Amino acid sequence: MRCTFAAAALAVALPSVTATAQSLSVPATTAPGVRVEGPYATAPIVLEGATLFRIVDPANPLPGQAPIQTRQLDIENALARIIAVSGTGTQQHTLYAPDSLTVDTVTLHDQAVLEAKDARHSTPVTLMTVTPVDAKYYGVTVTSLATRWGGILQHELREALSKRQPAVERRNLIDVLITASALAVVTVFTWLGLIVPLSRRAEQLEDRISERGQELAHPQTAPSEETTQHQRRRFLALALRARNPERQLTVVRTLAATVIWVLLGLWFGALVWGFMLFPQTTPLAHEAVQTLLAVAATWICAGLINRILDLVIGRIAEALQRTPQENAEERARELLRIPTVSKAASGFKTVVIVFIALLITLGEVGIPVWSVVTFGGLTAIGITLAAQNFVRDFVNGFLVLSEDQYVVGDYITINSQSGIVENLTLRMAQIRDTAGNLVTIPHSSVTTVVNHSRNWSRVDYRVSIDPSVDAEQAMKIVQQAIQQIAAQDRWRGVVLEPVEWIGVDSFSRDGMVIRALIKTAPLRQFELRRAINERVHAALTRAGIGFGAPVPDAAP
Repeated sequence: MRCTFAAAALAVALPSVTATAQSLSVPATTAPGVRVEGPYATAPIVLEGATLFRIVDPANPLPGQAPIQTRQLDIENALARIIAVSGTGTQQHTLYAPDSLTVDTVTLHDQAVLEAKDARHSTPVTLMTVTPVDAKYYGVTVTSLATRWGGILQHELREALSKRQPAVERRNLIDVLITASALAVVTVFTWLGLIVPLSRRAEQLEDRISERGQELAHPQTAPSEETTQHQRRRFLALALRARNPERQLTVVRTLAATVIWVLLGLWFGALVWGFMLFPQTTPLAHEAVQTLLAVAATWICAGLINRILDLVIGRIAEALQRTPQENAEERARELLRIPTVSKAASGFKTVVIVFIALLITLGEVGIPVWSVVTFGGLTAIGITLAAQNFVRDFVNGFLVLSEDQYVVGDYITINSQSGIVENLTLRMAQIRDTAGNLVTIPHSSVTTVVNHSRNWSRVDYRVSIDPSVDAEQAMKIVQQAIQQIAAQDRWRGVVLEPVEWIGVDSFSRDGMVIRALIKTAPLRQFELRRAINERVHAALTRAGIGFGAPVPDAAP
């Protein structure tokens, strides 16, 4: 097919200076595609890039019998002579008339000969011979197969001759220009009426979804535990509110992508149709139909499947989020975990779809897929040996998601970096610290992870006082201050269990440490600690109890 296109292009680029009906010689070439099927060898008969049918010969020809490639070349040369053009410039004309051309069948012994003639030529020209081997392969009689092939040849030769008529070429050119203009108008109106509004809607939804990231990105002037807790609450609220915009954004993007692909399909179809109207570009049109159309269809289907699966994953995630849980803690955890897992699954799904589409594309362009897979496997082994950390990233990322170590919205400490998880993929985690910095950490570099927001948190409260004061009095003051805080309506849902009193945890000449443990809702320990500090400081000051040396805080 490609060779036929090359021959047609050569005939257009190098027109004959003088041509006559008696001396006309149009070079033809053998189209690729000869294949062996058991005891038979088949070869395509190609006219202007299109395969008309396949002739059949024995796979092992007898001594003195020409190979099937010779028969194929003879038939294509005969067809090329029928559609040849004589003359130059405005005097060009076809040797045969499209209206009166006929292909007749002449039976000779056990074979049938197909001959062409028209009103200008009384002597028929032999096109090909239909043999018993052809008929046996297709399971019909020689006469029946000759009639079928004769009808195909007559129709295709008339079409090829009609395209070469000057009046038809001018009319086809006008039709192409009108179609292109109409399609351009449709494209403009579709773009302005659908694509632009959908793009604006997508931008609005993206702005709504990105509010949480934009707000967390603004650093505070004095980062504190209260600031971190405030960011946490705001992050979770925005994440829950963004579920619906994210689903809407997926639908909007899917609709916009569908419209764009439809427009591209219309332009591609119009282009192929225009090329089919002219003999110079007909081989290119067939090449596009057989190769480019298959490739385009592959990627269009891949894109649509990707979008549809995005919608399916979103629906499943939404259904899982509506599933009732045993307690509020598990409910809150699922609201964080499900979007994280669905996002990672969506990214992995896209990689798989693109990989499959790439393999199909390579097969369509003639590259053996299995050799590519084998080469890809060897390449993957080399890449794995050269980039082990990259592979470890994905393995560790999969374990992080499957084991629910942490999800988007958790406050964690990875190695020595602390912050709220803002983005989590199979390769890396991104956390936003209290200063507004976005820290990217590959999973392969993680040695330890501390999750400060898994189900519940705790205030490990310790205060150092003057060692000379009465310990029982100091503990009573601290205990009353904490109990007053826990009794307030503001903190009823924050303090989950009664305060666990440890008492005097340690003492030295520099200070006496009084310690208590308070179990809190996830990440509410920061705000609660600040409130307790304020109340304990005021109570100890009123009692005239001094403070000892500072003690390190056990909380993050």
